[in-house]
Amino acid sequence: MTARRPLAPGDTVHGFAYGAFGRDHYHCVRIEAVGPDWVVARDPDDGDGGAECASGTRLLQLVQQARDEPCPNGAPCPAVDAGPALTTWTPTR
Repeated sequence: MTARRPLAPGDTVHGFAYGAFGRDHYHCVRIEAVGPDWVVARDPDDGDGGAECASGTRLLQLVQQARDEPCPNGAPCPAVDAGPALTTWTPTR
């Protein structure tokens, strides 16, 4: 098995994400921040602006897997084609 690319700000995580963000999470999200064993992501179309969090090795593996699979919500993915950015944030890589 090959190693997956590390999670990074700007990555899109598709759909349910195998429950990594909780059982009520169904939308694609964009990763905003990463730490040694956690990620924070947000649905760009969510009017409430609530952040989704996942931490721990097993959940991060599920997040990686969902990121690397095709979007189940249609093409193009709603989180990837979310329109202009609301901040001046840019990826650091």
